[in-house]
Amino acid sequence: MERLFGALREQSEIELIRFENQPSKGAAGVPDAIIQSSLRLLIETKTQRNTVRGDQLVRHLKRLDQSTESNLLLLVLTLDDVRPRALDSVEDDRVAWASFTMLDQAINELLEDPKEVVSEREVFLLRELQSMLEAEGLTASLNDTVIVAA
Repeated sequence: MERLFGALREQSEIELIRFENQPSKGAAGVPDAIIQSSLRLLIETKTQRNTVRGDQLVRHLKRLDQSTESNLLLLVLTLDDVRPRALDSVEDDRVAWASFTMLDQAINELLEDPKEVVSEREVFLLRELQSMLEAEGLTASLNDTVIVAA
């Protein structure tokens, strides 16, 4: 999940969960380990082109403002081939956009990476997600054109 969200946000990775052995900084006791998460991720999806609305995104950002987590992100996942213009009206670093096609490509890259360890169950689930995206027509691009010479 960290790698997929990182790819959609065009960052190397996003830390969803942090594991640390013997955290001793700033406290009297030293526990053997800590598992910590501080992410709130809101996802807004649009399955029709050009339907992102700035007022809706502003409402989602207000919800993030009420959060206590340190890492806040609003991911706008759309069918659009290019970044929707409505995102330009919302200038906030916490907003990221990706298309369903980008998600599909990120899954392919993750599964094709020989250095990445992915369980059979995860592979199955990710391939099922890709099949659903394709069946729903969410990975089709308006720019997909084939020219055949006559």
